[in-house]
Formats: sequence, C-alpha cells, structure tokens
Amino acid sequence: MSTPEEERIVSIMKANCLHAYLATCNGDQPRVRPVSPIVEDDMSIWVTTYGTSRKVKQLRENPRICLAFVEQPNGDKAAIVIGEAKIVRDMKEKKRVWRLATFDLHEHFSDGPESDEFCLLKVMARRIEWRDSWTAKGHIYESAQK
Repeated sequence: MSTPEEERIVSIMKANCLHAYLATCNGDQPRVRPVSPIVEDDMSIWVTTYGTSRKVKQLRENPRICLAFVEQPNGDKAAIVIGEAKIVRDMKEKKRVWRLATFDLHEHFSDGPESDEFCLLKVMARRIEWRDSWTAKGHIYESAQK
C-alpha cells in the first residue's frame, strides 16, 4: 500500500518522464544526459539504453546515480532521485518492462527486448528530494530500499 507522499512523488515522476536527466560518474567528473525513465506505481524506476553506451560503462565502474524529473517549462514540480542503478539481465523482467514503456522502443531496438543492444537499468532509489512548486517547501523521502 502506498502512502499519499509516495503517490505524489510517482505522479510527479510519471508526468515528467520525458523531461528527466540522469547523472552518472566518469571518474571524478559527473556526466548528465536526458533519458526517458519508465516509472511504476510502486515507485520502481527503469531506464532503457544501449548496452554499449557510455552511461553503462560508467555504471559498471560506479553505480551511483542522480536522476532528476523536472516539470517543463518552468521546473515548478521536481523529483530528484539519489541512489544506484544496476544492469538487469533477466529476460522475463526485460520483456515486462518493455511492455510498460509509453514510447516505442522498437525505434531503437528493432529486435525487441531480445536485442543484443537492449540494456535495462533498474534505479535503486535511496532518497528522493521533491517539491510541488517553486514556492512550496521541499520534501525528503527516504526509501526503505537501503
């Protein structure tokens, strides 16, 4: 059973999944890029990418991430996820998440989730900093996934 706070956070993330930015570490230099996460009602967060991408290489060396969901155009609502990302190899899970995508993954992976290039990342949230508006007090959600 989710709490009202969790429902609000999921709402912000889902509404802004096409305006999200993933930061990984490349040595001591952060790297930020746009991504389109898939967010589930239970607060599970997934990122699809190419297995040969720089972000996957960086995550193999350091799994720590920051993922920002920002409402456009003014950034009023935002949810900043701090945690780690892990590569998911389980084909059953890859197929399940593939079906959840609200965009056409076939554009990038013509062979579907079985594609050698299709890589699924699971974001393990440790903390989420969020707000409903610029004028509202910011909130901190501590995940039970520690």
